[in-house]
Order: sequence, then C-alpha cells, then structure tokens
Amino acid sequence: MKSTITYNRVAPRDFFNEAKLLKCMGVLALSILDRMLPDGIEMEIGECGEPFDVRMSEDGDLFVSNYPVKVNGNEVFFKTNYNSKSNFPFYCQVDYEDTLVFDENGKFSEDFIQKFKTN
Repeated sequence: MKSTITYNRVAPRDFFNEAKLLKCMGVLALSILDRMLPDGIEMEIGECGEPFDVRMSEDGDLFVSNYPVKVNGNEVFFKTNYNSKSNFPFYCQVDYEDTLVFDENGKFSEDFIQKFKTN
C-alpha cells in the first residue's frame, strides 16, 4: 500500500474530491460487474464490506485503501488527483508510471487498454 499522510478534510472542497474518487471507483466496479471490460483485460475489486477508507498519498493523490484492485491478476494502485476539474480524473500507477483509466466520458482510455490488454 502507498505511504499516506494525514490530511484535514475541508468542506465543501473535500466532498467533491472524495466524490470524484468514489464515482470513478463506482464506474470501475460497474464495468466489472456488467462485464463491460475491454477485451483481454480481467479485473476484480477486493470487497471487505467496510466503509471506504479514503486516504491521501504523500504525492497528494486520493485513493481507497481498503478496496484493492487487481488487473489481470496483479494488484494495481488506483487514485485520483486532488482538486482535479476533470470528469474522470482516475489513474492507475504501475512502476511509478501513471496511466489515465477513463476518458472524459467515462470510457476506458486507449492508454489504459494498451497497457493491460493481453493477446
């Protein structure tokens, strides 16, 4: 798990920040449940049944620490940018490289598909 820092939530800013993160996680979960993942990509979200534990990384990104995501069997770190104005500011990080997960319409980005697509 990413190293985290303590941050003081400030309303209304952090209502919006955390809502965008949860919206993106929700779209990801629906894509998995509805079997709408791109060809060659398998995903699962570990469900613990606990309240969402939203944390901030040392880099200033928000993530849900207790719902890990696996892509093609490997755990991948998913996050959102703090104070982003984008509709879907959702990224995954692999080997210190960020890849945009969704485009502005909530569809999987080409970069994400190419990164994880198996033949």
